[in-house]
Order: sequence, then structure tokens, then C-alpha cells
Amino acid sequence: MGLSKKLDEWQEAKLIDSTTANKISEFEQQRSKPIALWAFGGLGAFAIILGLVSVVASNWMQTPDWVKLAADLILCLVIALTLYRVISRGDASARSQWSREILVIFYYGFTLASMALIGQTYQLGGSIAKLLLVWTLVTIPIVLLGRGKFLTVLWIVGTSVTYALNLEALDDIIRAFIYPSYLKDVLFGVLYILSPFFFILLSRIPWLVKNRPIMAGELSRYSWLAIVVGGWFLHFLWYDSINGSANDIKSLQIFLIISFIATVALVAFIPKLYSSRTQDTHLAMRVVLITVFIVGATALWHDHRYPVIGAIINIVYMIILAWAALKIHSIRLFNVMTALICIRLLFIYFEVFGSMLETGIGLMVGGIITLLVVWGWFKKADSLAQYFGLSQRDKIAGDAR
Repeated sequence: MGLSKKLDEWQEAKLIDSTTANKISEFEQQRSKPIALWAFGGLGAFAIILGLVSVVASNWMQTPDWVKLAADLILCLVIALTLYRVISRGDASARSQWSREILVIFYYGFTLASMALIGQTYQLGGSIAKLLLVWTLVTIPIVLLGRGKFLTVLWIVGTSVTYALNLEALDDIIRAFIYPSYLKDVLFGVLYILSPFFFILLSRIPWLVKNRPIMAGELSRYSWLAIVVGGWFLHFLWYDSINGSANDIKSLQIFLIISFIATVALVAFIPKLYSSRTQDTHLAMRVVLITVFIVGATALWHDHRYPVIGAIINIVYMIILAWAALKIHSIRLFNVMTALICIRLLFIYFEVFGSMLETGIGLMVGGIITLLVVWGWFKKADSLAQYFGLSQRDKIAGDAR
């Protein structure tokens, strides 16, 4: 729903007067960006990047190497000089910012295509993991020239893929130098499972928070999203048996100890890492971290004959996420979690009951419970919001977003 329509509704409900409505409208127009322009511009630049990589991968057998390298160098210089000219202007207009962002995205991807072309021309060999690692490291200054969310998300995806591929590439090295063997599994488990912790620490670098707040915010947001989604998938451990040798059990124990220490450390340092956030936000972060650890730790000792316990734990987990959404004043997230809880209640009956008769009865009971949950939500939503400190202004802001 558009902002103007919302402002009209708020005026009719006598929540704001016409003067306030005009100020809100004026403020939003000044700070608003043409989302479609930025999104399609980023997608267009990304498509060109993929096209360049595809052209390099096609291996121009008919074109001399010096022609390919000269064309690549000239295009690289053109992009760099154009970007320098745009930045040196110091123009803060939306058009100039858009041009700057698209050029940075294009330069970021063009660097990868150039590296692939050089490697192909001189037959340097090497793996994709090494190529992505070098590309990610050398393009950090380029990425820091950008300001927008699209570039940040693109960089997060590229960095995450680079991280995962290089962990796989390190497999042989780690297994050759680390003894005993079960410690190798522990190390890989820590590097994989605790990777969101590493990215959270990266997002809290003071310079990044101060000078690139969008990048720091998005990196932090996606790291927490990875933790939340990972916690949601942990309940599936209840659906299968975990059988292993004594070394496997020892690996799990060491991994849990390391995870416990990392979780406690992050919980303790949250107020320092997120000093600008409220105490309610700190509490929500801490509770979510502790809950994810508990869900994962308890799921490692279970009986796969009782998957319904995993489903119940999953519902409890989403209830805690809904509570956390209220603590951080996010009505949208609270609504999403409420809807997911209702859906999960229905799916439990497909898991518990076997025959069509039992499934049908279970679905009817699940439907009744779902309707009761929705009815209770409509009845208690306002009181819950007030109880957890959500003012009418916060609710309006949440609806507008």
C-alpha cells in the first residue's frame, strides 16, 4: 500500500494532522530511491558480468591472445576512469549515486572475468576455489567504493561461495597435517557451522559500521538470518538416527564444547558489538543464540522413533522467534512466525498419523487448533504489542515498511 494512502488513512483516524502528513511525505520523497531503477540496473550489470564470463569460457580459438588481452585491458581502463570521474565529482544526486553503484558492480564482476581470461590465455591452471579467493581479496577496495544493498548482497553471496569452496579445497591439507583423525571433522564442523559468527564479527568492524553502515547492516542481517534458518533446520535431526563410532561421539562432544564456548562468548559481547541497539534487542539476540545452541545440542541425543518431539521443539523455537520479533519491534516478523506456527501445526498430522482416516481426523483437529491460534492472535495481538513495549507509532512504522 502506498505511503500517500496510508497517510490519508492515518489522518482519517486522527492519528496525525495534515501538517505532520505533509512533513512525512516531504521527508520520504527526499530520501527515497527509485527501487526499480536500482534493482534493474544492478541486474543489468550482473547480466553483463555473466555474459563476459561466458565469453571467456567459450575460449576464442580464432582470436589471437594479444587481441583478447588488449581488449580486456582497454575495457578495464575505461571502467576505472569512468568510475574515478563519477566519484571525483562529489555529486550526491540519486542519478550520480546510481551510476557509481552500477560501475562498481560492473568493475567487481569484470575483475573476475579478466582473471579468468588471463588464466585461460596463459594456461595457469588452478582451481575455481583459488580463483574466487584471489578475486574476493583483491576486489575488497572496489566493493568498499559502493554504497547500495544490491552490491552488498552480491558481495555476501560471492564471499560465502568463496568461503565454502575454499573449505572444500583445504580438505586435503587439513587431513594431511591434523591428527588424530576425529579432530579433522571437528575443525570442519566449526568452520562450517560457526561461519555466521565469523561474518557477524566482520560486520562489527568499527570502520565498516561508521563508513559503510549499509554493508555492515546487511552483512549482520544475513549472518543472523543464517543462524535463525540453521536453527529451524536442526529439528530434522530428530527424523533420523545418528550412529557412529567412539571417535564420532568424541568429535561431537568436542564440537559441542567449542560451540558452547563460541556461543557464550558471542552472547557476552553482544552489547559491545551492537552498542547502538536497545537492551531489548540485545536480550532477543542472546535468547535466540542460546535457543539455537540448545536445540542443536539436544537433537544430537534423540530417538528417531519420536519425530513428533522434533516437530514440537520446532514450534517452541518459532514461538521464541515470535517473542524475539516483538522485542525488536518487528510486527512483520511476528506475523510471519505466527503464520509458520499455524502451518507447522497442520503438517504435524501428516507426520504422526498413517491412515487416511487418522490423517483426516488429525487434519480436522489441526484445523481447529489453527483457527484457535489465529483467533487468539487477533484478540491478543494489541495487548502483546503493548506488553512488550510496542507503541502505536512503532506499529504504524511497521505497517508502512
